[in-house]
Amino acid sequence: MTTTSIRIAFAALLLVSTTACAESTRTESSSMDWRQDGARLTIESGQGTVSITAATPAGRFGVQAGDEVLRVDGVPVHKVGELTDALSASDKASVPVTVRRAGRDQVVSVPTAAWRAVQPPPPPRPPAPPSPPDRP
Repeated sequence: MTTTSIRIAFAALLLVSTTACAESTRTESSSMDWRQDGARLTIESGQGTVSITAATPAGRFGVQAGDEVLRVDGVPVHKVGELTDALSASDKASVPVTVRRAGRDQVVSVPTAAWRAVQPPPPPRPPAPPSPPDRP
């Protein structure tokens, strides 16, 4: 094997491993199950896709169970936090959201007021530091 062929093989290996690392960052998954006063919103994300699993009562959140959320106000969303942040932080009364519903892409008007109460659960608290030893 010549030096040139070794360099080409190394470059190909580097390219494949870089692509694999990029792919693994897009497969992050998360979920949120929010409930309050009889309302429920369950959202899951994985493989760069955000899906609505439950949304009740009907019409409150502007999306339906089974919707795949593609864009909020023209901006692509790939994670639960991106969706909830975009809708709860908007100063508009409603925002156009592109969803894939029953295999067809459509734009729905989503009221932002309902989303302001929806917050992902806070991260778990770190463990308390150990107590100092007793001194005699």
